[in-house]
Amino acid sequence: MPEMFREAKSAAECAECARLLAVVEKAAREYDRSAETDARVRLRRHARAVHGRELPLPW
Repeated sequence: MPEMFREAKSAAECAECARLLAVVEKAAREYDRSAETDARVRLRRHARAVHGRELPLPW
Protein backbone atom coordinates (compact mmCIF):
# COMPACT_ATOMS: atom_id res chain seq x y z
CA MET A 1 0.00 0.00 0.00
CA PRO A 2 1.46 3.40 -0.93
CA GLU A 3 2.71 5.49 1.97
CA MET A 4 0.16 8.24 1.33
CA PHE A 5 -2.76 5.83 1.77
CA ARG A 6 -1.25 4.38 4.97
CA GLU A 7 -0.93 7.87 6.43
CA ALA A 8 -4.47 8.86 5.46
CA LYS A 9 -6.00 5.57 6.59
CA SER A 10 -4.23 5.87 9.96
CA ALA A 11 -6.30 9.01 10.53
CA ALA A 12 -9.52 7.18 9.67
CA GLU A 13 -10.60 7.26 13.32
CA CYS A 14 -11.53 10.89 12.62
CA ALA A 15 -14.94 11.12 10.94
CA GLU A 16 -13.88 14.04 8.75
CA CYS A 17 -10.69 12.25 7.63
CA ALA A 18 -12.71 9.16 6.78
CA ARG A 19 -15.26 11.20 4.84
CA LEU A 20 -12.60 13.06 2.86
CA LEU A 21 -10.67 9.88 2.14
CA ALA A 22 -13.86 8.28 0.83
CA VAL A 23 -14.37 11.26 -1.49
CA VAL A 24 -10.78 10.91 -2.76
CA GLU A 25 -11.22 7.20 -3.42
CA LYS A 26 -14.62 7.63 -5.12
CA ALA A 27 -13.32 10.40 -7.38
CA ALA A 28 -10.28 8.28 -8.30
CA ARG A 29 -12.51 5.33 -9.19
CA GLU A 30 -14.64 7.59 -11.38
CA TYR A 31 -11.57 9.24 -13.01
CA ASP A 32 -12.77 12.64 -11.78
CA ARG A 33 -9.34 14.19 -11.31
CA SER A 34 -10.70 17.62 -10.39
CA ALA A 35 -12.83 16.26 -7.54
CA GLU A 36 -9.97 13.99 -6.47
CA THR A 37 -7.54 16.90 -6.29
CA ASP A 38 -10.03 19.07 -4.40
CA ALA A 39 -10.64 16.32 -1.84
CA ARG A 40 -6.89 15.72 -1.42
CA VAL A 41 -6.35 19.42 -0.76
CA ARG A 42 -9.19 19.47 1.80
CA LEU A 43 -7.77 16.33 3.46
CA ARG A 44 -4.28 17.83 3.69
CA ARG A 45 -5.64 21.09 5.13
CA HIS A 46 -7.79 19.23 7.63
CA ALA A 47 -4.89 17.00 8.73
CA ARG A 48 -2.66 20.06 9.21
CA ALA A 49 -5.25 22.19 11.01
CA VAL A 50 -6.91 19.58 13.23
CA HIS A 51 -4.29 16.87 13.70
CA GLY A 52 -1.15 18.99 13.43
CA ARG A 53 0.46 16.69 10.87
CA GLU A 54 1.45 16.80 7.24
CA LEU A 55 0.39 14.06 4.87
CA PRO A 56 3.21 13.09 2.51
CA LEU A 57 2.99 14.34 -1.04
CA PRO A 58 1.19 13.96 -3.44
CA TRP A 59 -1.50 14.73 -0.87
